[in-house]
Amino acid sequence: MKAYAIISDVHGNCLALQAVLADIKAKKINTIINLGDHVFGALEPEDSAQIIRNTPMFSISGNTDREILESLDKVSEKENMERVKGELSKDSIIWLKSLPPTAVFDDVFFVCHGTPTSDNEYLLEKVTPNGVFVYNDDELIAKTSHITQKIILCGHSHVNRLVYLSNGKIILNPGSVGLPAYLGVGEHRFAMESMTPHAKYAIVCTDGVTVNIEQVYVAYNWNRASNVAKANGSDNWSHFLLNGRMPKDLRIEN
Repeated sequence: MKAYAIISDVHGNCLALQAVLADIKAKKINTIINLGDHVFGALEPEDSAQIIRNTPMFSISGNTDREILESLDKVSEKENMERVKGELSKDSIIWLKSLPPTAVFDDVFFVCHGTPTSDNEYLLEKVTPNGVFVYNDDELIAKTSHITQKIILCGHSHVNRLVYLSNGKIILNPGSVGLPAYLGVGEHRFAMESMTPHAKYAIVCTDGVTVNIEQVYVAYNWNRASNVAKANGSDNWSHFLLNGRMPKDLRIEN
């Protein structure tokens, strides 16, 4: 069986990324698939970009990677965006431009950041006025009916989930390496919370028929990461990194 490490949503968290890559190396896994959202946030975008660029892995683009490129020639009102753009090197920008939005890998995995058709929508989660819920089996089968690969990889929600569909397909979200919680604002205000500060990734072992999956939680110096976010002016990110959940003043009661 071949082993794959699945990572996603680093969001510039260099410390968490280094801890996850060290864990992957210790487990002697040589193939890494990275689902995007590499550098954006309140932490260390260029250091993270350099590590990802210099580590053998297959990477796609996420919604914030696209948003960085779309805002290169204008001033963005998105928190942290101007600082992130200012810190990224020309080589890192060129690298971001080279990343595909979706891909098929080893003819085993269909790889996307959000959904197969959008980097800014959730494949597994439905956001409602009453909270966030996982789509049911029929809905997920319909959403992925055109995909022939057995394993569908997605990120974006930062919450690690594994869903086995009744048609035999598997949808895996490895969780976020670098940001264990965040407040979503769209049609509805909602919280994505993994409930731990650990850096998260997944291991898939498969021979094409049998599939074994492990969700991995990696300890790292999240106190230091939290302090970096605070120093960069983001108290919310600082709390998310330290706790993996909302602070009391942002708590959403359903």
